[in-house]
Order: sequence, then structure tokens, then C-alpha cells
Amino acid sequence: MTKSKKPDASIASQDGGDEEFELPKEALAELNELAKLLLRDGSLSDEEFLQQIMRAARQFNGLKPSDGAEHMLAQQMVGAHAAAIECLRRAALPDQTFEGRDMAFKHAHKLMALYARQLETLNKHRGKGQQKVTVEHVNVEKGGQAIVGNVETGGSRDANNKPRELEHKTDDTVPLQNPKKTKVRARKRK
Repeated sequence: MTKSKKPDASIASQDGGDEEFELPKEALAELNELAKLLLRDGSLSDEEFLQQIMRAARQFNGLKPSDGAEHMLAQQMVGAHAAAIECLRRAALPDQTFEGRDMAFKHAHKLMALYARQLETLNKHRGKGQQKVTVEHVNVEKGGQAIVGNVETGGSRDANNKPRELEHKTDDTVPLQNPKKTKVRARKRK
């Protein structure tokens, strides 16, 4: 005689039908972690809170975490977003005092800035961050040439998908000269 395996949890379908979704323990644990990040206002019914949890789960899944670090960061981002939205909601309450509204806006601003930094961190972790190279010292020997200014890669290509070659013009080159050193006297302050 075999026992039928009982699902770990089930959630009613959002469309109002009688369907239920079975969740494995791992998915239920993730939903519980996300639910703990959300504020459960006393005015929310169980169904409304469940919808809020499912919205948070969609936001989490939309970030598509691929490893442990991204998983933790995605959870933090969902929590920061939910808290920022709650602060904005509280600032919009009709009977809110000026001080209460001001405080709620300040907290929302800090949380939204935190979210932007988290998104930047996630993109940097994924290798999508903007890379910048700064050259501090350039030595150009006699007869050499240097380019001064912004240099961008990914320029146009010809029909064979090869990058265009730089054109060389000898007429427009300016010889670089070593600057003369001058002595500067320092004044004594009184």
C-alpha cells in the first residue's frame, strides 16, 4: 500500500476559479521569505495579502537571479521596493500631517536611492556595468603620435565586417615639445 504524497502547500488561482497550485517546500520557503518583507496592514484581507505576496514573487522572478548573491540581492530589492511604495502610500493619506508627509517622502526617497544602488550592484555583478578606463600618464617619444580626446570603440565596419582602418595624415600632425621648467619662489606668510 502506497501513501499518496500530500502537497506542501496550495494556493488558489488568481482568476477566481477553483484550481489550486501545488508548491514544493523550496518554493513555499521562498514565498514565506518574501512575505516577511511585506508590511501586512490590518486592513488587508487574506486574499489581498496573498495578491501582494504573488506580486512580490513576480517582481523577484522578473529579476531572474542566477546565483546565491543575486538571489539575496533580488530579495533585498523586492523588500526595498515594497517599503518605498508603502512610504509613498502613507505620504498620500488624506489626513496626513505635513511632518508625517515630509518624513514619508524622505524615507521613500532614501529607499528608492537604495533600490537604484542595488540595481547598479546587480548589473555590475552580471558584468553589465559601465566600464571606464582613465589614462593618467602618456609618454610620446620623438616621431610618435598620440590621440587626445574621447576614443570610442564599436565604430562603423565595412562590408566584410572588419573595422575601418584609421587614416593617416602627415600634414596635420603637431610636434610635441617638452615644456620648459621654471622656478617659482614661494612667499612666506605672515
